[in-house]
Amino acid sequence: MISIAILVGGKGKRVKSITNGKSKAEIKLNKTKNIIDYQLTELTKLNKNIYIISNKNFVSLKQYVKKKYRNNKISFIDEDLQLGTAGAIKNLENIKHNQDFLVVFGDLLFNFDFQKLIDFHKFKKSECTLVVHPNSHPIDSDCVELNDNSQVVEFYKKPYNKKKIINNLCLSGILIINKKFLKLIKPHLSQDISKNLLDKILNKNNRIFGYKTREYIKDVGTLDRVEQAKKDLNSIKFKKGNINSKIPAVFLDRDGVINFEKNNGKYQNPKKFITGSLESFQKINNAGFLAILITNQPAVAKGFISLKKLKRDLKFLNYKIAEHNGYLDDIFYCIHHPTKGFKNELKKLKKNCKNRKPNNGMFLLANKANNIDFKKSIMIGDSHRDYLAAKRTKIKFIGVGGLKIPGSISKKNLRAAINYLFPK
Repeated sequence: MISIAILVGGKGKRVKSITNGKSKAEIKLNKTKNIIDYQLTELTKLNKNIYIISNKNFVSLKQYVKKKYRNNKISFIDEDLQLGTAGAIKNLENIKHNQDFLVVFGDLLFNFDFQKLIDFHKFKKSECTLVVHPNSHPIDSDCVELNDNSQVVEFYKKPYNKKKIINNLCLSGILIINKKFLKLIKPHLSQDISKNLLDKILNKNNRIFGYKTREYIKDVGTLDRVEQAKKDLNSIKFKKGNINSKIPAVFLDRDGVINFEKNNGKYQNPKKFITGSLESFQKINNAGFLAILITNQPAVAKGFISLKKLKRDLKFLNYKIAEHNGYLDDIFYCIHHPTKGFKNELKKLKKNCKNRKPNNGMFLLANKANNIDFKKSIMIGDSHRDYLAAKRTKIKFIGVGGLKIPGSISKKNLRAAINYLFPK
C-alpha cells in the first residue's frame, strides 16, 4: 500500500520576503492558485491517504487545506523542530498498514503523471524509486547514474570535485521509498534525504531505481524560480509537461552537427565542438522543445571503441552542454553496422539494424519514451541518412555543414539553424 507525504516544513529563508511567515507551499503562482493547490490537484487524483508534514507554526496552511480539500483524505503531521527532509519522513515510521510512501517536496511545481511512476515502482519491484530528469545545472544538483535496467549504480552528491565528469540526471524532489528505510534515519537529528539517507540505501545493495522523465518538475524555492514558474504556467514546457501530452522536439545528429566530423569512417573526436553548437541547447530548452540526440555510432561494431567509451563520451557531452546552460532531454544511439571486414569488429553487432539511420527506429523509440509531436518537430543533420530518417518519420529537416537537400532548409551550422527556428 502506498500513501503520499508532502514535505512543507522548511523555513523558506530564500523566499521569506514574499511568504510573510507562511509556508512556501502558500506562495501564489497566479491569482487563484498557490503551490499547494497545484500539488493537491494532481495528488488527490490518486485517491490515497495524504500526509502533509508541516511546521507546527504554519497554521494558515492547515486551515486553508482543511477547508478547501475537506472531502479528501488529508492529514497533517506537525513538526516541533525542523529536522530536514529525512527527519521529516521519520515521522511516517509509526503509520500502520503502509509499505511504501510517495514523497513530494513542498516547493515543487509539476505537470506529472504519478500513476505511471507508481506502476514503474511496482513493475521493477523497487524498494526506492527516485524521479530523475536532466537539467542545465547538474554541478549544483544531486545526480545519479543509471544502468540499462534503470537501476541506480552511482549517486553523485554535491558539492563535486570540479574535475569530475558527472551525469546530468538530477534528483527532482519526488521519490517512492519503502518504509523499512526509515529505520536508517536517526531520531531527533537534522538529516537530509539526499545528503544523509540515499547513500546509505545504495551502499546496502538495495533495489533502488531511477524513473527518468522529461515531464515538467520545477523547484520553486527561490525568488527567481518563483517568477520563472509564473511565466512557465503559460508555456509549452508546462502545458505539455505531462507525459500524456504530445510535445515537439528538435532531433539532432552528433558528429558533424555538434562536434567536428572528418568523414574517415572511424570514430570522430567527441571533444572538438563546432563553434556555437553547445550554446544552442539553451535556446531549444527555453523554447519548450525537447532536445533529443539521434546518432549512428558504428565505431562500436567496427571495434574502434568500446560501448563503455561511447557512454563515457556521451556523459562528457551532457556535461559540456550543461556548462553552457543547456541540456539534452534524451539520447538514442545505434551501435550496429552491416558491413563486415574490420580487424577488431564485433560479429554480434554486424547487422542492418532498424534503428540505424536512414531507418527511423530511434525516432520511434524516442516517441515511445517521450510522446513526441512529430508534426511540429525538426531534425537537424549533416548527411543524407539524417534526411531520409526524418522523411520516414514525416518531420521537417534542416541540413547543416554544407548539406543541401532540395525542398529542405539549409543552414551553415547548428547555431544558425537554431537561431532560424527560435529567433528571439
